[in-house]
Amino acid sequence: MPSPWSRVVLVTGGSAGIGRATVSRLVREGALVVTCARHGERLDEAIGDVPGVTGVVADVAHADDRAMLVDRVLDRHGRLDAVVHNAGLGWAGLLEDMPGEVVEGIVALNLTGVIELTRLTLPHLLTAAERTGRADVVAVSSVAAWSQIPPLTVYSATKAGVHGFVKGLRREVTARGVRVHTVNPFFVETEWLARGHGHPPLSDADARGRLSRGIDPARVAEQITRCLDARGGRTVAVPRWSGLARLGELPPVGRTLDRVLSTRADGIRRLAARAVERRTR
Repeated sequence: MPSPWSRVVLVTGGSAGIGRATVSRLVREGALVVTCARHGERLDEAIGDVPGVTGVVADVAHADDRAMLVDRVLDRHGRLDAVVHNAGLGWAGLLEDMPGEVVEGIVALNLTGVIELTRLTLPHLLTAAERTGRADVVAVSSVAAWSQIPPLTVYSATKAGVHGFVKGLRREVTARGVRVHTVNPFFVETEWLARGHGHPPLSDADARGRLSRGIDPARVAEQITRCLDARGGRTVAVPRWSGLARLGELPPVGRTLDRVLSTRADGIRRLAARAVERRTR
């Protein structure tokens, strides 16, 4: 079986955060990377003239852009060996305070985009698996997929959807050589919250005051990279201890969270508003 670092890898959301760290790590290992982002200036700043990286301006939430992105990968390299679904948005607040278009946008990017881009790339991944013995789909999910905590209710729902999609997809393609993985981070120092509230940083300098508190994105990128060399499909929490969020799926824990959190809606609303204000002012 060839080294994963001789493969062509598509990474969505490569202009910042986890995606940017993943692109850098894969390139250092020798992979040929195609990455995308919605804003070309920020993407250019992220990848510069790094050899082995192709940047494409595309919004994974839009069907035409997804099709164009796959075409660009094939035009550039003639094959596709792995996909890393990283692009995503979050929105902090209670459901009753969310604009409808924000709900639609988060679902379109975080869930529909992952499923549909996988559908478009799957024939090429199956071909790669026939040729080399393996191909990979890696979805950057969240510990919120296991424990749905306000004020991230809609975001959590999309990640729970990704979790279910990955489990089903594994049962379709594992025997045909496609490994399917999820990497589930705890809070990460990224721009996701500012972006989700309509304030995407325009440069690295602009991003400094908009980053959410959390772990270094490079720690998540390391686990994504390990997935591309794993023997089978992985579901991994980053950091590992955050996998305790799976306890939220147990009925007794879930019922306790229902009772406790639902009595604190006003406090949750105020806490979310302060967090957003700090990252968007």
